[in-house]
Amino acid sequence: MRGVGWLLGIALLPGLLASCGIAANEAAQPSVAITPQVSLSATLQLCRNELVTTLSAAGFSLVQPASAVRPAESPLLTTAPRTVGQVLLPADPDHGFIVLYQFPDPASAYAAAQQQAAYIGGGEGRIQFVPDTKFTLRQDGPCVLFYNWSPSASTDPRSPAIETALDTFGVEITIPR
Repeated sequence: MRGVGWLLGIALLPGLLASCGIAANEAAQPSVAITPQVSLSATLQLCRNELVTTLSAAGFSLVQPASAVRPAESPLLTTAPRTVGQVLLPADPDHGFIVLYQFPDPASAYAAAQQQAAYIGGGEGRIQFVPDTKFTLRQDGPCVLFYNWSPSASTDPRSPAIETALDTFGVEITIPR
């Protein structure tokens, strides 16, 4: 009889372990929706307008992406209000995403940007990108901008020009290597 109990325990073990994984994953979910805001705050709209102006000066258009996008983010960015735009790249329609995050004030934005820089500069955040990924992390008042692209993954020759155009938006946040 003891053998039957042991077999029953083995049979039930995968279900028990799977339910633990589900509970653990549910606890790790962000506290806000994973989609960007549909209706932007005045602050986030102002930052987005500045971004559109910056990109337009370099000959780029920013559109609402057709699919949901969520890059690897540090905890402070994960919970911040955000909007996502996509630069139109005819030869690379699956890339060109730029995320803007809003914080209550410039000091909070700076702290969040520093946390993101540390996150993608090494460890857990860095491994979520291909090795040759180039990052743009900038702060403009209470807003933080995040853009990344990879020379090995991009099929549009204009991808590096997006990074160059963004150099005029706000101030750079240095990412440790």
